[in-house]
Amino acid sequence: MRVIQSLDVLDIIRKISESEIVGSAKSGLIVTPDIDIHCFMKDTDLERVAALLPVFAKMPTIQKVQFNNYMELRRDHRKDRINFPHGYYVGLRSIEPSGEWKIDMWFGGKENLGDFDERELDTITDEQRLAILRLKNEWRAEKAYKDGVISTDFYKAVLRGDIKNADEFKKYLKASK
Repeated sequence: MRVIQSLDVLDIIRKISESEIVGSAKSGLIVTPDIDIHCFMKDTDLERVAALLPVFAKMPTIQKVQFNNYMELRRDHRKDRINFPHGYYVGLRSIEPSGEWKIDMWFGGKENLGDFDERELDTITDEQRLAILRLKNEWRAEKAYKDGVISTDFYKAVLRGDIKNADEFKKYLKASK
């Protein structure tokens, strides 16, 4: 993760949390330039997370710094956010020679940062990897991918539901939501 290293993102966030790169960047399932980081905090502290925002904003390649409070946010008013982690979100957009990179950081307790166990990807087969990449690639232009479908939906569908194509995935989504 050259982008993460050049910005020293992990060094910065490790001052307040135990951090781990997760998702497609960790598993080699990247379709878009997007890196997800879980930042585990024993006592999730808004002040400590908010103090990072000006640090990130002053970085030369950072175009955007975004903060969302999903710790206290009511989730029932937006169905596309119901399954978001219970924590604080910090998003960065970095303009790099390779293009624009999205860096998503979720700060919270280990029990609050998602319902997908990354270890499930440790046993992924080549066929499953191709199915996930194919589905993600087909769906990345879809508005639903941005507003309601997240990467773990693809992982769960393929690994747990043996889904192989877009039609099956649509049925899977309908049945699971």
